[in-house]
Amino acid sequence: MKKTLKVFAWLCLAALCLQGCTKTPVTTDDKGESSVSAPTSSSTALSPSAPDTTPSESEDDSNVPPTTEVTLTEEEILDKMRGGWIGQMVGVAWAAPTEFRWAGQLMPQSNMPGWKPATINDAFNQDDLYVEVPFLDSMKKYGYDCNPKLISQAFRKTTFFMDHANMQARDNLNSGIQYPDSGHYLYNYHSDDIDWQIECDFLGMMYPGMVNKAAEHAFELGHIMNYGDGVYGGVFVTAMHAAAFTAESVEDIVKAGMKVIPEGTQFRMLIDDVMASYKAGDSFEENWAMLEEKWAPTDLCARLQGPSNIDAKLNSGYIMLGLLYGEGDFAKTIILSTRCGQDSDCNPSSAASILGNFYGASGLPEAYTKGLDADGTKFATTSYTFNDMVELNYTIMKEAILDNGAKETEGGFVIKKDNKYTPVKFEQWPDGVYAFLSVSLSGNAVTFREVTPYSKGEKVVSFKIDMGDGTVFTDVIPVNYVYEKAGKYTVKLIVTGEKGTVGETSKELNVRSDYSGDLPERVALCYVSLPGGGGAKNISVIYDGVVPDAKTGKDSLQYDTYKVLDPVKNPDLTAYVGYMYREELTVSKVVFTEGGHFGNGGWFKNGTLKVQLLIDGKWTDVSYTSDKNYPNSDKRSDFGDPFETFTFTLDKATKCQGVRLHGLAGGDASFISVAELEIK
Repeated sequence: MKKTLKVFAWLCLAALCLQGCTKTPVTTDDKGESSVSAPTSSSTALSPSAPDTTPSESEDDSNVPPTTEVTLTEEEILDKMRGGWIGQMVGVAWAAPTEFRWAGQLMPQSNMPGWKPATINDAFNQDDLYVEVPFLDSMKKYGYDCNPKLISQAFRKTTFFMDHANMQARDNLNSGIQYPDSGHYLYNYHSDDIDWQIECDFLGMMYPGMVNKAAEHAFELGHIMNYGDGVYGGVFVTAMHAAAFTAESVEDIVKAGMKVIPEGTQFRMLIDDVMASYKAGDSFEENWAMLEEKWAPTDLCARLQGPSNIDAKLNSGYIMLGLLYGEGDFAKTIILSTRCGQDSDCNPSSAASILGNFYGASGLPEAYTKGLDADGTKFATTSYTFNDMVELNYTIMKEAILDNGAKETEGGFVIKKDNKYTPVKFEQWPDGVYAFLSVSLSGNAVTFREVTPYSKGEKVVSFKIDMGDGTVFTDVIPVNYVYEKAGKYTVKLIVTGEKGTVGETSKELNVRSDYSGDLPERVALCYVSLPGGGGAKNISVIYDGVVPDAKTGKDSLQYDTYKVLDPVKNPDLTAYVGYMYREELTVSKVVFTEGGHFGNGGWFKNGTLKVQLLIDGKWTDVSYTSDKNYPNSDKRSDFGDPFETFTFTLDKATKCQGVRLHGLAGGDASFISVAELEIK
């Protein structure tokens, strides 16, 4: 079978190079570089043999049988599957430079990157594709319908880069929180994020025409990393993939995806709004503006600040806009999904992949297929080439459809295509306030890996961390803490909402011996306890007595609060760094040595820097004079040399229990950088 697939794959590539699709608005200059002309509302630009994309107006399916038998040859399925994988690669590779660069803004078409045929191979290094491999490998080993717990364990063992819901799910699985809790909102505050929506494409290709089975399976697997609307993102995309193999129009594909989402969910409300706007004759721009105004503010990801939005339902709306207003045109669909902004490489990747299933590789424009290295380059972190991936997907697909009523014929299959669609289970994240806490214990020392108060439908107004030994931190995050005595302690994070709602989580710690040596007099505080970037990961660097200067300073001598892949343009992220003391002290001076300045941050911005003291349990601004002016700016060029020292002398020496610097984090990535912080 492998030999047959390889031969067919190369025949298909040869056919693509000869045929192409000249009606898509693509031109090639004399250097062999492709550029896409501006799409117009009247441009459908289909290949002569492409399926009809005329909108279907009939909504009455009462007289339609639940299923219809359709015959698809092996060659047709392989061609469509190849088209799906090519679409994924083209969409993500073409739009990659735009990712999160247009947050809450409609990208001008002039900012769309150029396209070269070889660009498709950039996708071999994209997590949009290689994250699918643990799922396929597990199904190869255990069967297409294997227990999701087996897939979750393969997912747990991966080492490649992931973020948001995927990252938290893997951390959960490695800390003993198993499927389906690994994706649940109580343990994964990214549960409404886009992750499953991005990596589900392979699953839709396992069920050509079998939309209901595809949706059911997507709902089941999506709980590895998501919940509710986050799972529905994958269900929506998976169903559209399955429908695309046998659909008669792009709108029919979209409607199949819509109908498997339960009514009454926020996800269904959003996609219903998109379709209603489209049917009312609203322009692409008007439809996008409706989404931005009504639905963008509903993003729940606690780690995102500002306009950036990784919510699954909103980004699914962008996929839908591309498909509907793209009118079946491959390039136009990608461009429009990209122009919507936010996760603007993942969305065109999904939309283009669905069209790839619709047309097949042989129906896609040559400019997007001829550069593919189908049998040489391997997807990052895997042993699979493009042809290997298609072959594996096909093998698992065959098992799935035969087990669900398909019949194998000479050279193909008779498949029971769904005509009526059944919504999956209703599931929504309820309103409330919640708490996420991750700690580790080494001897007597606790390290706070992450502390996140978060909410849905109610604003968080305060939180506290109870160490279980009488020490309580209110509205500040300790980076580390040392217990004096052996014992069992329960660390609690308690969050209070504006309506008085309380959310709580806890961790049990077993300290096995009394602390030896002098107990640390202070606890370091910072709004980021687990930073990314190149700075020191241990906050002790800010009180180690080493005061670097512009000549001797380096990243390892500073603690910067950069978080890996935090989005650009976080305008109002509150930042603080300081100490709480076990005994009251009198403070007269605060000596602050900055760390490095970077292109996207490393300072307190716009003159927001304040000195605050903890007096009678309340953080209070205090007046001071500085030996030099701290810049009132958010420009790197205004901050002078790195590792500059500022001495803040309080107007009056004051007794307190804590000291901190407080302000807004600077730069596009919103972070501060601290080399040393001395209290006198």
